[in-house]
Amino acid sequence: MNRKTLEPQESGNDAIEALISHDASHGEFDRRDFLRHMGKGLAVVASVPLLETMMGKASAAFAEAPATQPRVSKSGLADVYAFKCGILETQTQLMLKDTRVGTRMDIPVTFFMIRHGKDWVAFDTGNNAMVAKDPIKYWSAPICKAYNPVMKDFEEFKVQIDRALGIRPKDLKAVVLSHGHLDHSGAIDNFVGTNVPLYFQKKEIQVIKDEMAKHKATGVTTAYIPGDFAKMNKLNIKGVDGVYDLFGDKSVVLFPTPGHTPGHQSMMVKQSNGTVAILCADAEYTLENMNEAIPPGLAWDIPQSTQALYIFKVMQWMNSNVSIVPSHDPKYWSNKPLAPKLYEL
Repeated sequence: MNRKTLEPQESGNDAIEALISHDASHGEFDRRDFLRHMGKGLAVVASVPLLETMMGKASAAFAEAPATQPRVSKSGLADVYAFKCGILETQTQLMLKDTRVGTRMDIPVTFFMIRHGKDWVAFDTGNNAMVAKDPIKYWSAPICKAYNPVMKDFEEFKVQIDRALGIRPKDLKAVVLSHGHLDHSGAIDNFVGTNVPLYFQKKEIQVIKDEMAKHKATGVTTAYIPGDFAKMNKLNIKGVDGVYDLFGDKSVVLFPTPGHTPGHQSMMVKQSNGTVAILCADAEYTLENMNEAIPPGLAWDIPQSTQALYIFKVMQWMNSNVSIVPSHDPKYWSNKPLAPKLYEL
């Protein structure tokens, strides 16, 4: 298998090289039409078993929770609260491959809290608090050149969940990390000294260990920030392998969506209002990636990244009450409710 370093065109090569330390396999598809038409058909076939495992029959799931019922989470259902942890100033081609090259794009950094009965679960944590103080020192100059963070002290994970929901990190039932990149696992240090389990896919845990070893050997900082994982041995890290039903009632389900990284995962949440939220994380930066079959500008594996986009599209086709939630879409997040309000379609 041929392997090569994947770089977007005309996007500041020095900054990009610092972000990508693992290889891109298979190579790139040259024709977007091929991705749009062939990939769509393949995704329909490939995604059916996964969809059945996660969601059962959509009509049955929605029958359990009509949209008119009160917004309270109960057994088999949950509620989603969305947060923003500042923005990253970047360029469009880093989000949508070879698209509007050189055009500025300010993207939100998102994370989520999920209420399941009396329990709370986090999906991602946003940036580390040090990003609000000295991002160049903490992330490195090349990374900040590609993704310049704009973050305030009060946008740190533990500060936001306390202000909006009255929850502290030690009170959480679990934390699910989509992957180990700086804007998703940045605040895992908030859980040092607690016994809260932090769930990664097992493949991603290995990637993190490999990246930390490479940094120690070379001094090069990638999107896996050494400071984020400096106290990893003081955290209750749990590895999952494949689809994982967090509560055992199919209300909050983790499922692998590799491509952006080898061990990337997304989350399905059956909400109390009768909708199903698919929290894509970086398996889908923006709705434009999915709707126009545009691969991400940065990825470990472009073909696998593209397959995930088609699977999300099939999920959306299953029922109009399925909400595909992109992680970094500025247009999408410009009018969506944030905590303490409930997330809604």
